[in-house]
Amino acid sequence: MDQSILIVDDDMQLTSFLTRFLVKHGYKAHTASSGAQTRALYDPNTCDLVVLDLNLPDADGLDLAREIRAQASTPIIMLTARDEVFDRIVGLELGADDYLTKPYEPRELLARIKAVLRRAQTTATPETGADIKSLEFGGFELNLKQHSLKRLANEETIALTGAEFSLLRALALSAGTILPRDTIMTELYGNNVSITDRSIDAHVSRLRRKIDAPDAQNSLIQSVRGRGYVLAIESEVIG
Repeated sequence: MDQSILIVDDDMQLTSFLTRFLVKHGYKAHTASSGAQTRALYDPNTCDLVVLDLNLPDADGLDLAREIRAQASTPIIMLTARDEVFDRIVGLELGADDYLTKPYEPRELLARIKAVLRRAQTTATPETGADIKSLEFGGFELNLKQHSLKRLANEETIALTGAEFSLLRALALSAGTILPRDTIMTELYGNNVSITDRSIDAHVSRLRRKIDAPDAQNSLIQSVRGRGYVLAIESEVIG
């Protein structure tokens, strides 16, 4: 694996633990405790992902995210002790790929890291997924070979249109990270510029009705204003 992760947080006890934890799971980990250290250590050519705390002693994490995004497309996972919708939305709009609210479980961060890096690899190599048979997420199994969706609780097969399958496949392969609207357009329609992106919203609406529980407070498919959609749950490769 040997993918390199930069952890930006002024909590030295936490970063020390996260470094050991990530190394144990096969990653290289480096730490920075301030904006100045982040600017000195961050190298877009060697860093595969940045875990960035918004609250630093000498810098605003949102400003750092803006600086990183201006240099490269390195994935960013934001950390914040404030459960503020505004911070999360602004962070995502600046180009962050995901966020976590403190306190969080290390394994949850690990799952987000895996999902974000998987999305980055999918973007770099569009063939990703060609050899995957099935994906499981949220009580469903999506069979990529048979183009079918099954509810695991009762083995019910859920009928999908071709567009709905393509949309769900793209979201499941990128689970936990934002799939931009233009990427979805290309996935569904190729280079057909006559199709309006509002059709994406219609497909998402129908897909939500098929996979969301009737009493669910939040949809499995979340929208991020101005960015796109995200499958808000981790997916697992079955075969």
